[in-house]
Amino acid sequence: MRSKFKRLFAVIGLTAFLALPASAAWAEDPVTIPSGQNIVDNANVLGSREGEVQEAIQKLLKDDKYNLYVITVDRFTNPTVPADWAAAVATQKGMGRSDAILAIAKDDGKFSFVLNSASPIKSKQGAISQNAVTANLAGGNPDFAQAAIDTAAAIGDAASGGSGNVPSDEGAGAAVLVGTGVVAAGGAGAYLYFRNKRKKAAGQAANASYGPQGAELDPLASLSIEELRRKGGSLLIEADDAIKSSEQELMFAQAQYGDSAVGNFTKALHEAKAHLSESFKLQQQLDDHIPDTEEQQRTWLGEIIRRSEAALSSLQEQKADFDSLRELEKNAPQALAAVNAGAREADAKISSAEGSLTSLRAKYAESALTQVSDNILQAKERLAFVQNATATAQQKLAEGEASLAAVAVRAAEESLHQTNVLLDAIAKVSSNLDEARNSLESAVVDTSQDLAQARAMIQSGAHPELAGPVAGVENALAQVKAEIQGGKIDPIATLQRVETAHQSLDQALSGIRDQQEQSRRAQASLQQTIMSAQAQISATSDYITARRGGVGTEARTRLAESQRNLDYALSIARTDPVTALTYAQQAHALAAQAAQLAQADVDHFGGYANQGYGRGGMFGGGGGGGLGGAILGGILINSILNGGGGAGWGGGHSDGGGWGGGDFGGGDFGGGDSGSF
Repeated sequence: MRSKFKRLFAVIGLTAFLALPASAAWAEDPVTIPSGQNIVDNANVLGSREGEVQEAIQKLLKDDKYNLYVITVDRFTNPTVPADWAAAVATQKGMGRSDAILAIAKDDGKFSFVLNSASPIKSKQGAISQNAVTANLAGGNPDFAQAAIDTAAAIGDAASGGSGNVPSDEGAGAAVLVGTGVVAAGGAGAYLYFRNKRKKAAGQAANASYGPQGAELDPLASLSIEELRRKGGSLLIEADDAIKSSEQELMFAQAQYGDSAVGNFTKALHEAKAHLSESFKLQQQLDDHIPDTEEQQRTWLGEIIRRSEAALSSLQEQKADFDSLRELEKNAPQALAAVNAGAREADAKISSAEGSLTSLRAKYAESALTQVSDNILQAKERLAFVQNATATAQQKLAEGEASLAAVAVRAAEESLHQTNVLLDAIAKVSSNLDEARNSLESAVVDTSQDLAQARAMIQSGAHPELAGPVAGVENALAQVKAEIQGGKIDPIATLQRVETAHQSLDQALSGIRDQQEQSRRAQASLQQTIMSAQAQISATSDYITARRGGVGTEARTRLAESQRNLDYALSIARTDPVTALTYAQQAHALAAQAAQLAQADVDHFGGYANQGYGRGGMFGGGGGGGLGGAILGGILINSILNGGGGAGWGGGHSDGGGWGGGDFGGGDFGGGDSGSF
């Protein structure tokens, strides 16, 4: 088994991957922050709250234009002084005057928070460190995620003219507690303080279980405390047993398919253990001698249940994944034949799709085709990799290496799927553009009719307040008509502009029209907006699916939230079209943002063909054979290289915003606030 394990590493060509100390989980020397990332959690202490930390960082960047980078490691080495270690990280990155680093070493209880020497808030560095970092890492129960979240909040406070405190809605009072010696004193006072901090965080998570307009979505709300205790206890035991079983499952899968093929399982198991560890902490709080309020019990029991369910779901998904891989191994020859047949069909579709794209370019503006403009090139790349992977699978079958053949067949299947997604996306975009073009004429007519009605009201002297909105709509309509007459347009974007102009007029007329007329207009506008949102979501989803190796979390999050808003709009469209319209508009806006973010991520993902794949391996070498497309598509990364999102292979993601200018050099990032906890 060990020889098979070694062969898998060798044939896939992971030498460069394994040599990357910046992203390896065991790295403790000053790390290299991957481009586009703000969090490097090598110590794995943020767990399920990493998303909250990322949100706090993004809020800071959006509101106050400061960029925070959070790094966790087991121990600082080479150098061992925390401030020097953080300064070395900053120097490697070349960070700017509006950037900051929070570096935490889990094992030896040290941390460092540093700002650029030219930072406008440099004088408040000590206060930020004390109020946000020390307050969360002291007292024997360090809360690493909250330290990062509060650091972002304290930087924002300092940037807004404050003294670097954590605002009251994000954990204020921490500095007071530290200053008066409560944390230093330890005992029940400190224990209760940190319990309350965790209670608050858990309460915020619980509040997220409510949907639009406060509709309760939490299925646990109707259960009694005793029922919650029974459910939580049962799930804890089930999750603990599942983790033990999964550890054995992972060992077998690792021996059979190699370490690189079990990366997703390894990650899921680690996250499940983190969930379980936190759940047991919460259970201990429930079982200790300190009385808990009903609210606290509900909050903690709810979190135990949700964490246990999340752990079980993730592990079951990964087990099912390996069950399917074993099934594929048994039927590898038949699966290989099916992939080859599918590849021939896809190859035949390419010329037709190419002709469709050429026709679209003749009819519509290039901006309308951004998300499919390179689909033919990408499809050919994926198809080349299908041929590469199927040849490899055939070779491994001939050599009696059924496990490796199954891995290659799975990669070929995924690449074939992406080939078809890329080609079918062109047809979908064509249909959506034609539909929008057909709807545009009627939308212009409807808007013109309401515009004429509003003009008549102004001329009668009844509603002079309509003059401003009417002028704005007139201007928008004139521009749209000129564009239509001028030649090729982006009909979806143009239709959206007409609807936006019309909606501004609707708002102005809302106090004049009766309820029935308002509802009629909302329904008409809702249909157009839903169509536009669905088209944007579909195109963006296809774009990300076929390029997932290069697209970061921000674009994916926007897309998921867009779909949620659209689903809610559709659910209330008949009963409340006015509210549904608001959610549909939000869905379209979020999908458009997701598209822009995804395209920016891919634009900065260049150079992937030369990131460690030119040295031979399971799927050949020299950067050919569709390897570049397979990396961008996340096929090698997700199916072979541990399920990564592409960071470290190309230009990286835009998850955390841009980097500052190269103000960091020499000692510009030294003199940071450091401490132990």
